[in-house]
Amino acid sequence: MTVSSLKYSFLKSYFSFSIGAWINAVVSFFAVPVTSWLMNPSEYGKGNMFSVVYSVILLVVLLGTPSALMRLYHSRSDREQLLWSSLIVPLVLGIVFTFSTMMLKQRLNVFIVGQESSNAYLILVLSVFLGIFQTFNQTVIRMQGRGFIYSALQVVNSVSNVGFLIAYAMFVQRNFYALLYAQLFSNLTTLSLGIYLQREHWLPIKIDKSLVREILIYSYPFLFSGLLWWLLGWTDRIVLRIYTSFEEIGLYSAAFKLIAVMNLFTSGFSTFWYPFAYEQYEKNPENREMFSKVFDYVSFLMLALALIILSGKNLIFMLFAKTYRSSAYIAPFLLAHPVSIMMAIVVARGIDFAKKTYWFMVSDGVAALFNLFGNLLLIPSLGAKGAALSTGLSYVIVFAIESFVSVKLYPVKYRFKRAYVSIGIFVIVAALNSFIEKVSVGVLSSVIGLILVILLYQDVFKRLVRDVFEVWNFVAKKHK
Repeated sequence: MTVSSLKYSFLKSYFSFSIGAWINAVVSFFAVPVTSWLMNPSEYGKGNMFSVVYSVILLVVLLGTPSALMRLYHSRSDREQLLWSSLIVPLVLGIVFTFSTMMLKQRLNVFIVGQESSNAYLILVLSVFLGIFQTFNQTVIRMQGRGFIYSALQVVNSVSNVGFLIAYAMFVQRNFYALLYAQLFSNLTTLSLGIYLQREHWLPIKIDKSLVREILIYSYPFLFSGLLWWLLGWTDRIVLRIYTSFEEIGLYSAAFKLIAVMNLFTSGFSTFWYPFAYEQYEKNPENREMFSKVFDYVSFLMLALALIILSGKNLIFMLFAKTYRSSAYIAPFLLAHPVSIMMAIVVARGIDFAKKTYWFMVSDGVAALFNLFGNLLLIPSLGAKGAALSTGLSYVIVFAIESFVSVKLYPVKYRFKRAYVSIGIFVIVAALNSFIEKVSVGVLSSVIGLILVILLYQDVFKRLVRDVFEVWNFVAKKHK
């Protein structure tokens, strides 16, 4: 296989798994401004608190079993039995959660939406069960390598979510229930289509007790690392709920939509990169230059994209209702999340290769503690801006720890110095864009930051331009 064909194959596989995330990002990008015109920030904040609770409950009841399904999928022929043996534990835990919710429904309602009398608890229960089945169905599709089916279901979920939301807000009531019911019904629609496409994997129902034990032994450590990752990702919303209002949470949640464009690269790349990196390592573990080059590409592209988005943040938030436009000055530090995580996804594979995965618990745990104390310290004085600052820097810590450990376990000549200098430039630009609320300052600082990053990565920039033309010429000849 030639270098050009390898690059083409790389991009084609990446495209199949990421196209759904790209379309989702476009839908989400336009859906949030529409939502801002349909409900006020307080109602939007309540819907976001529902997502906080839903995500942690789903994480707990899954107990890491989808990871066991992925690990054992290619080693067993009885895949229906593997699927149901993996699924039975989350279903039992889901039933336990249901009874607990019924006993604590009033307290749960107050925490989620601020009122005792609400159907939020019931929607939460139904959403968790749909989430269990949908997670496993998507996992099976991923393991089959059916990238376009995987992406298509993501698009169905996103489009149906927006459709249900707008319909409910327009014809029923413009409150948080629009967000809750939209998530419920879009998950039901996606799951129904997904099970239909994967029906041969769901029947007959078989459960092997010994296999269940094997799955549990393998899976339960993922719960702890998953909880640390959840804590890292959602501490900001929880502390905001304690110290501020639903309106502040709504503005903060809207600010996250600025990173949707970058998250589509992170989501699609991570889905593709893990199996590709493992395959390359197994074929030739000494081919370390490939990892170094990918890191150069990823770090440059993500930092450049973040600075470009910062330069246009005010224009983007002009699409929102006036009550949401202050989110433009909350968002800048949040862009450190996709930048740092994308870079960590590349360099941290040395930890996997050495099978020292407990280091992920260390990195997530340290970053989660930093984020907790940072939010407690900054939110009372800075509000949502403080949450964004603490959260963004927490993900930089994840990258720093995982990159340091990874190169000790699997030495690769990554050029970290310019990466950290570029991150420093981004942090300065983000601070100017957050705390000086002048459009001219934001645009000028972002453009200067982008120029500096291009100068630091000028060899990568030239190589990137050359590779684009190389792949383009290969595709043109292939389809001529």
